[in-house]
Amino acid sequence: MLSEISALQSTNTTLESIDLSQQAFFVSGTRCFLTQRPHHRFTTQIKDHDVLVSQLKRELAKCSSNDAIAFGVLPFCKTQQAQFIVTEQAHQYDKETFKQWITAKGTLKQDTMPSLERISHRQSQHHYESAIREAKKLFANEQLEKIVLGKQVDLYFEAPLSPETILTNLLTQSPSGFHFSFPTEQNSTLMGVSPELLLRKHGQAVLSNPLAGSAKRSNDKAMEFKLKQALMASKKDRYEHAVVLVEMSQVLQPWCQKLTIPSSPSLLSTATMWHLSTEVEGQLADANTHVLALANRLHPTPALCGKPTADAYPWIHSLEGESRDFFSGIVGWCDKHGNGEWVVVIRSGEISANHARLFAGAGIVAASDPTAEWLETEAKLSTMLNALESNQAYHQLSQIKMRATA
Repeated sequence: MLSEISALQSTNTTLESIDLSQQAFFVSGTRCFLTQRPHHRFTTQIKDHDVLVSQLKRELAKCSSNDAIAFGVLPFCKTQQAQFIVTEQAHQYDKETFKQWITAKGTLKQDTMPSLERISHRQSQHHYESAIREAKKLFANEQLEKIVLGKQVDLYFEAPLSPETILTNLLTQSPSGFHFSFPTEQNSTLMGVSPELLLRKHGQAVLSNPLAGSAKRSNDKAMEFKLKQALMASKKDRYEHAVVLVEMSQVLQPWCQKLTIPSSPSLLSTATMWHLSTEVEGQLADANTHVLALANRLHPTPALCGKPTADAYPWIHSLEGESRDFFSGIVGWCDKHGNGEWVVVIRSGEISANHARLFAGAGIVAASDPTAEWLETEAKLSTMLNALESNQAYHQLSQIKMRATA
């Protein structure tokens, strides 16, 4: 199934009924996956890896098609439930042609994004920077080496949002990465474009592409060159990246007969950010190992949680003061053969009626500067703010709120 790319022109009747409030959507490389003929939904715990995989296999076995796929999203916290949509068949489309189709459809309908009316930071700048200063005390006491602190912001619009229009903007403005849309059981749509591949598995081959260490991009070419050089030379960012690689290799090594990790990171760009990136490739000792047996063990990596992971968990909840739910979780798919692809839920938002909740986080180490980390999270919000056509309005409203509380 995965080797066959459908011709989009011959399936317009299928796509005319696209409804992201009901259908899961996932982009990998040049392929788009869209659920059709949903079979059923289910939720399951994720704390026990074996129970998770066994449940998935049972649910997929209910489908008569050998091409059945389970699309799902796992929350950040292991005590919360994962959600899955099982489909007898996932239609595949060429990404570029799909983008042209959905853009043309929006143009014909004259879709416009409603205006942003109000914002509410669930963690203010003062709260966020204070949390970083508290976290740095943990490093001094050698309780933690790293912690990832996130923030959430609520955006309220004058009219209901269209997930299809947001997806069109994401595909156009952020052409690289893993685009996704998942209708949750809370009557919201989780969507975004993740730059970070947690795990891809096909047969014995596995690939992971962790990102840690970031810098905001510039429209000035000379400045862009300096930013790239500075990121590659940054001791703080290189250390943050190394922490992630060490822990991920420790998780993967027992399952792999061969594991290849480059000695130095490279740079990966999105529309708004530069990231330190390393592609970790492995050959599994057992091709029957399920993709989620590994992905759930990797999740959450130090790139989304901290190190040591178990110690960072309670501090994240305490310092952030909010449940992340699906933010910094993982989203993806798996088939009946245990193959699949899972990416980290970042550069994302949860859309419901006229409301959007966005999330951004930054890796905190001993050398972190609180204000710089706040600005990094603001830059990371740009992906979804641009897709919502609200970047300028967001910053204007933020400035008004800052002046009002000064």
